[in-house]
Amino acid sequence: MRPFRRHRPAGAAPGSTQVVGTAPAASTAPSAAPAGQPSASTPAAGPSTAGSEQLTGVQHAYLKAADPAKGTITFDLVEWFEGKAAADACKADGVEPAENDWCTGWYIRNNNKKLRTYPVAPGANLRVVGTTGTDLVNADLTKFRATLLQTGRVFVFTVKAGQITKADEVYTP
Repeated sequence: MRPFRRHRPAGAAPGSTQVVGTAPAASTAPSAAPAGQPSASTPAAGPSTAGSEQLTGVQHAYLKAADPAKGTITFDLVEWFEGKAAADACKADGVEPAENDWCTGWYIRNNNKKLRTYPVAPGANLRVVGTTGTDLVNADLTKFRATLLQTGRVFVFTVKAGQITKADEVYTP
């Protein structure tokens, strides 16, 4: 059985992410991305309050903190590319392909280090990569935080109504 390299929730297509809110459209609205483009938008720098810019849909990020008592996750949003879009983004960024499909299978761009904190919906499905590296196993917020802070991997998550409803660690070699 071949280990998976990346995980996209069922029904999530690249470019499906949308940013809406009260900030001026020019600073937060992503351009319509064709298939194969990054699956997360990175809004321009600005206030870090969820009220001024509300993410929705599928996102990719690095975990920076999680507070099980408050039920929140703090993250650094990134752009995730796959396939040809990964190769094109690497070329545009002057990054050379490397082992483990870097720039040929996947690529992460992180040009905005702005941190955002969102609540985790009650009953949200949180999963981390299991010990075999080929499966995802359920985790509570404490285990999710500990695992991602240890591995430093990206996670893919879904935001609905201002809450994280699903989050999966993404295996990257």
